[in-house]
Amino acid sequence: MITLKSPLQIILQRGVILCALLGGVVALPGCAFFLIGSAVSTTAVVASDRRTVGEQVTDKEIELKSANDMRVNFGETANITSTSYLGVVLLTGEVFSDNISKKATELAAAIPQVTKVINQLYVGPLSSFGQIASDTWLASKIRTTLIATSGIPSSAVIDVVQRNNVYLMGLVTQSEADVVNRTVSKIGGVKEVFPFYQIMTPEQAQALAERNKINNNLPESNPAPSGLGNAYAPPAAGGTPTTGSTNAMGTSATPIAPAGGATPRPIN
Repeated sequence: MITLKSPLQIILQRGVILCALLGGVVALPGCAFFLIGSAVSTTAVVASDRRTVGEQVTDKEIELKSANDMRVNFGETANITSTSYLGVVLLTGEVFSDNISKKATELAAAIPQVTKVINQLYVGPLSSFGQIASDTWLASKIRTTLIATSGIPSSAVIDVVQRNNVYLMGLVTQSEADVVNRTVSKIGGVKEVFPFYQIMTPEQAQALAERNKINNNLPESNPAPSGLGNAYAPPAAGGTPTTGSTNAMGTSATPIAPAGGATPRPIN
């Protein structure tokens, strides 16, 4: 039986998701307090992303729906992380079989507003506690390095670490992408870097920065939600989402060898 949600229920649901984006507050009333009492910090969290607030909420909804679908369908036979950026979903983690991997792609592709699914799942044993701890530490080190490195729009880049491999998503220029790739590949402990960006031209990046400054009175180093419209080209909406090891611009992702000479090898 299909249960229709009232407009109020939909608003409350999206409000809870927005809370998660702003600070992980569980209860909606607490989120309202957080929004009122912490305006500066919420601006830093949400406005620094090059996606609009609405796009961030949609991506979070996709991630929550995908996580629930994976848990319901696969239980303990898979460890899947779903990361969404402008409707492009990256699947990382481990699964017990190729069939599970294929089914995971189908489940993610069936979610409304998903335009592409990038399957980077590893078929084999699930990560040990030690591996998970290592990935968590490495992700923290990557985030700290990106924030501390000039010329990198760290708030526009999402990094996902699985089995010491690093997957990068975001809305960046080609020169920004090159700096991020080079910086991450030199971090100790990184095995391979897989970039899955959406690329803007320098002119589009400048238009985005100017729009943010005008609309939000913020410096360029802390861009607010864009509202840029067609100034950049997100994945095409409509039709059947595409799948496979391709980036959001439709070209193959090439793993980058970290310093030390390790040979890039795509994950099966």
